[in-house]
Amino acid sequence: MYTFGGNASAVLTTINGDVVPDFPLTVHAIGGAVITALFEEDGTTPIAQLRSNPASSDTPGAIRTFKVDGYAAILYEYTGPSGQPVRWYETGREVATSALEGLAGKLGTSGGTIAGDLDVTGTLDVATLLVNGEPITGADFQAAGIIVPAAHTGAALQAALTAARDAGGGWVIVPPGTWDISSLPLRIYRNTRLTLADGAVIRRAGNGTMLLNGDAGQTFGGYTGHGNIIIEGGTWDSQATAYPTSAMCISIGHAQDVTIRDTTIKDVCGFHGIELNSTRRGRILRVTALGYKDPDGTRDFSEAFQLDLAKGPSYFGGFGPADDTPCTDILIQGCSVGPSGTAGTTNWPRAVGSHSASPSKPHTDIRVRDLRAEGLTQFAVGGYTWQDTIVSGLQLRNCGAGVRMRTLDSSSTSHRTPAGGSSPTITGSQPLTNIVIDDVTMTGGGSYDAAVRVEGEATGYIGGLAVSRIITRSIGAQAVRLISAEDYTVESAIAFTSGATAISQLGTRRGRVRGCHVNGATGAGITVDSRSTPAATATDVTIEGCSVTGTTANGIHLWDGTDVIVQNCDVYSLTGYGVQISTNTARPVIRSVRVRDTTLAGINITSSVTGVRRYGNTPGAVADASTSPSTSPYDSGNGTITYVKKASATDRTSTITPAADPDLTLPVDASAVYDVECVTVWTNGGGGLRATWSAPTGAAMTWTDNDGVGQTSPSGVVTFTSTSGTTLKGTLTTGSTAGSLALSWAQSTSNASVTSLRAGCTLKLTRLA
Repeated sequence: MYTFGGNASAVLTTINGDVVPDFPLTVHAIGGAVITALFEEDGTTPIAQLRSNPASSDTPGAIRTFKVDGYAAILYEYTGPSGQPVRWYETGREVATSALEGLAGKLGTSGGTIAGDLDVTGTLDVATLLVNGEPITGADFQAAGIIVPAAHTGAALQAALTAARDAGGGWVIVPPGTWDISSLPLRIYRNTRLTLADGAVIRRAGNGTMLLNGDAGQTFGGYTGHGNIIIEGGTWDSQATAYPTSAMCISIGHAQDVTIRDTTIKDVCGFHGIELNSTRRGRILRVTALGYKDPDGTRDFSEAFQLDLAKGPSYFGGFGPADDTPCTDILIQGCSVGPSGTAGTTNWPRAVGSHSASPSKPHTDIRVRDLRAEGLTQFAVGGYTWQDTIVSGLQLRNCGAGVRMRTLDSSSTSHRTPAGGSSPTITGSQPLTNIVIDDVTMTGGGSYDAAVRVEGEATGYIGGLAVSRIITRSIGAQAVRLISAEDYTVESAIAFTSGATAISQLGTRRGRVRGCHVNGATGAGITVDSRSTPAATATDVTIEGCSVTGTTANGIHLWDGTDVIVQNCDVYSLTGYGVQISTNTARPVIRSVRVRDTTLAGINITSSVTGVRRYGNTPGAVADASTSPSTSPYDSGNGTITYVKKASATDRTSTITPAADPDLTLPVDASAVYDVECVTVWTNGGGGLRATWSAPTGAAMTWTDNDGVGQTSPSGVVTFTSTSGTTLKGTLTTGSTAGSLALSWAQSTSNASVTSLRAGCTLKLTRLA
């Protein structure tokens, strides 16, 4: 007995995807005869009428597990809404095991013949029929509906596909060898499994799409076209240089339950390697796409794997109707896209994506997982009007860009116009929700755009967005770029040597950037921006737990936002300000931010900023020109300690004119107060030592040595004739001019013997106000 039903595909649904409970079905043998002897899962209890599960079941509309004696494959049948029968094909669960046992028993090492449609004597060696190195599976070939082309020609291959259609379904196996197909397209029909054995290559030998699911005149709408199809194994060679006209390799439309797996697509010209148009439950698994040719310079945006909607002949030319059916429930997993090395071809522009749209027709429930792409000129994944989408596990090398998610582009009149319409039905964009972008590494590239770019519009935000675990190195653009996004998080992004601002946010709201690290950027590290005309004001954005170093234009920069928080961040060793807030930003909060070793002030706030709150920061220096900021005691750099230790001795002879020591000097801010401590030890050759200070213009200083000699000006002088060390202490108050404080010294009396200020002397400044 063979077991059927009880699996994910054995579910009765309408064309809209709604389950149909408690509906009668008939079971046929391959060839059409009705099978009446059906049994429950125990193999003994008869079933009078097979029906889909009732609405009260845990799995309404599903077909429960049942058994049939003597039939390894069956056809389900039920009466559709139009009154016509609808059928689909299923192989028994035990088929694979019995196939291997049957073949082993029928064939000896010297060859032989299997009774039925498949003759394996002479030209066909069953041992070579492998898919991914494994023998094909199937019971007795005739019972399993297996069809092998009668000759090694394109016409024979099409005849085999047509025979499967006429039988209500079947398994077409293409033996090894090169199959040149000049009459295109090949047409595949519902309930068909097309397997290219290892070593089988189907080559385009004419102009046109290589494989299409159905006939030109068909009018199946929605997802009611030819589906329940598997295409697997071998190689599809589109021969772009030999036939340099734009064409699809595999094109699927108005279908459901289509799987394309474990195959290679090579050298496509102009269009796409695989197009899923108006498809539900489509699967592209472990497919490799290598090589592309733009025939006339107008197709620099083609995707190896495209999702599209049935909008018209220019969007899907295989057949109609143009009913704007989008794709839903699509999985693209384990695929690879790169160059083929064929002379005259290039790499693909994009690996996966879409580039057309209609109002209120997003593609939904899209998953792109475990994709590797190399050398793409544009995006690896370009999700245009994709909703409820997960993109994860991408490895990208030297690609023009990484992942882009985009709402409908309101500048496109055609995209605002539905199928069959003469004018737009919407004036702007439309929102998208529920997008996950996770686990993306991108090395090199970035000449086209960011590693992750998520872009909405003021009339259509992208919301419910989670971006995480993005790692980039040596790319020419941003690591993460968000435009008109809302209710989002960006977490654990690590950007090394970005060619632009590493993490950029424009017109975003209700967002969190957490735990990210930037090391090197030609621009700022992290920005929140609202300056450009189309951007709404950035509001309620928090940057927390991040670190930034090595940038060329500020660590963190806020432009024209409202209620933006920067907290618990480390910003250090960079050019520019540590944190810069400017251009009408309102009510920013900066707290627990640590800044050091920046070429400009640790925190800089311009006069147009209002409602500033600064608490618990250690910025080194603050330049705050805003009106009446709310601050904590440490927010002006109070308590900050700077320190320098003399690395080597400095010798001076025959001089009583003080000069600044080359080591004992530290920068000081304007309008600040410092506690000063300088520990000095010298070798006295007879000339002694005199000490004073070099300070910025306008600075005042009260100071003394440990002998109790006091001075009231930085230019005051203390002298030592016989001692060889002292500690100088004092208080420095700077005026409106910043600069440096340096110990200046010479001999107390001019002497040809050396006075040497020794290595290890120190200068320490503690900011008091």
